[in-house]
Amino acid sequence: MNNVTIIRPASREEWLEVRKGGIGSSEVATIVGLNPWETPYQLWRRKTGLDEPKQENAAMRNGHHLEDAVSRMWADATGREVIKRSAIDWIIRNNQNPHLQVSPDRTYWLGESRSPEDKGILEIKTTRMKVDPDDLPKYWFCQVQYQLGTAGYQQGSLAWLSAGNGFDFGYQDLTLVPDFYEWLVEEVTKFWQDCVIGGKEPSAVSVKDVVLKYNWHTDGKTIECSDEVFEAYTKLKGVRKEIDALESRKEELENSIKMAFADAEALSYGGDTIATWKAPKPSNKFDAKAFTADHPELAAQYTHIQQGARRFLLK
Repeated sequence: MNNVTIIRPASREEWLEVRKGGIGSSEVATIVGLNPWETPYQLWRRKTGLDEPKQENAAMRNGHHLEDAVSRMWADATGREVIKRSAIDWIIRNNQNPHLQVSPDRTYWLGESRSPEDKGILEIKTTRMKVDPDDLPKYWFCQVQYQLGTAGYQQGSLAWLSAGNGFDFGYQDLTLVPDFYEWLVEEVTKFWQDCVIGGKEPSAVSVKDVVLKYNWHTDGKTIECSDEVFEAYTKLKGVRKEIDALESRKEELENSIKMAFADAEALSYGGDTIATWKAPKPSNKFDAKAFTADHPELAAQYTHIQQGARRFLLK
């Protein structure tokens, strides 16, 4: 632990501010391309201030509140002791490379010695997906490996509470994989130095990246596409023809069924309801066109130009 500094911010707001000064474990999988929810380009935009930091949503808040309960489940299942003072917003920062920093959910005692080196890291997850202990999500594995290596620990454990079908608790012990951690450090350091400090944009690897980077087209600009893109275009035209044919057939079948309703709200076959056709309840609708005609000056005060999204058309 001599190679790290422990930072205990006075508030959660201060903790969030300190985290901006490096790469945390929740960001590592994104950098190495293993996070299905975010790309390196999107992370780069956040780290450089082009986009706002992620706002805590209800799922994130609930997960934070459930950490203590899941840590108790884990302690009951393993017989190990969670270190109570670790249940805070804190940061472990590497002294040689300060951009390497982690905020473990909990730490626990490995044995009876109670020495600073005799600790492990407990990472806690709440999720709706079913988790296979023998096939953990790759981005979870990255997170724990980065935590262990940066904190200087050898042992860790991943505990989760899955709320997909009822509640399913599970855990999996993990040990540090030095070669994998060193690779993570190389990739994180390259991203931090080249992209965050150096300002180099990561490549766009998703449509969302393209929209973020080029939210408006350049008038009159045309790009000659590759053979691979033209092949995708040809296949898409064929798929769209198939969809159009299916949509037409779908409409024919729907109409033949609707003709059988008359004024009934439901159709049955063999005593079982097979379809319904009902009008929705009346609702209030604001007539913007009439309001603008009657109160043009007032309507103008609340009318703003809004940039539309780029529209994809196949020729």
